[in-house]
Amino acid sequence: MPVVLVAVLINAIPVSLVLPMLPYLGTHYGASAFEVSVLFTLMPLVGIVGNPLWGRVSDKLGRRTAMTFTLAGTALAFIAFAFANSLLALFLTRALQGVFHGSNSIALAYMAENSAPKDRAKSMGFVFGSMGAGLAIGPSLGGFFMAGHEADFDHFLPCMVAGGLSLLASLVVFFLMKDKAKEPLVPGQTVKPKPKADFRAIIRSPALLLLTTMIFASGFKFNAEQLLYPFWGMSVGWTASQTSYFYSLLSVGFLFASFGAVGFFTKRFGDEKTVLLAAGVDLVSIVLFITFCGSQYAFGFLMVASFAAPWGTVLSSVISRHAPEGYIGVIQGITTSTQLAGRIVGTLIAGALIQNFGFRAMYGVIAVLMLFIIGQAWRFARVPATTATGVQNAAKP
Repeated sequence: MPVVLVAVLINAIPVSLVLPMLPYLGTHYGASAFEVSVLFTLMPLVGIVGNPLWGRVSDKLGRRTAMTFTLAGTALAFIAFAFANSLLALFLTRALQGVFHGSNSIALAYMAENSAPKDRAKSMGFVFGSMGAGLAIGPSLGGFFMAGHEADFDHFLPCMVAGGLSLLASLVVFFLMKDKAKEPLVPGQTVKPKPKADFRAIIRSPALLLLTTMIFASGFKFNAEQLLYPFWGMSVGWTASQTSYFYSLLSVGFLFASFGAVGFFTKRFGDEKTVLLAAGVDLVSIVLFITFCGSQYAFGFLMVASFAAPWGTVLSSVISRHAPEGYIGVIQGITTSTQLAGRIVGTLIAGALIQNFGFRAMYGVIAVLMLFIIGQAWRFARVPATTATGVQNAAKP
């Protein structure tokens, strides 16, 4: 398992490394503000389609093989991006990055099937924590390459570094990762074919549809808050450096919860009740923040919310328990794509509301969204996973 976490960490760095340079590259090649926003969202947009496909490949060929391909493909995409010398080339190579955006969902599927049920949420929390650590390092590294060279910036070297990191991650997986070992046969035992589930029945499962809706909401909230926070910082007179410094503190809260609190609470209360408790704390923190957001000390409520934010991580564990054997990879791929879709929609709606009504309006929308999450988490906390899903009944002999 440490091998998977290292690979996720390494690959998350290049994914976020290129983000600070995209506006400069786009405008350098004549992109409008809207075209720059498309450049930002093109990778996750394509990834929405690619993640379920890579998840299904991992179900068929194994997690190690599929993850090696996605990471190696990501490396090639970043190297191609380094040679892009026109706006069209930037769009094409950015889309190519999205084609291979499947390693994270494969890592989640790997953790799900290699963890005991009581430790599953904790293991998935480690995956999200590794992503968060890489996403915190990447922009700083990208800023390092750009410092003092914004006007005449050459993206070749940092993109080659990004490609090299993804290639390193693929080599780590290829040489060190091991797929789940098959159980040895007892002498005289015959291999019985595993029941095949009807995939259409799976995606129509009321429980899975509801859980993926909740995952969409978690992505919506996450990216909306990323956009809202700087606008709030400006409203209380913080400088860009102060805003960045305190943003790092929010990342520390998320990482602490992912690597420690998630495992503790899920072991003590179970996954569903942990989602319920964390979402409740998140909602209270947001309401208090809206009430006192005229003061810079309201940051404390955002800090509390950052500790509660990994409720979305625990949802991935709940989903994995509702997925029948043989479909964990594709289900995790679908949920990752759904979360990416939520992030895109959340960013666009947040931008529109900020422009027309200010940042408080979007925080109000998030508070209402959290009420929905709490209501659904309450339902799942009352019904065991084995009876809530309805997928088990879809298996065919």
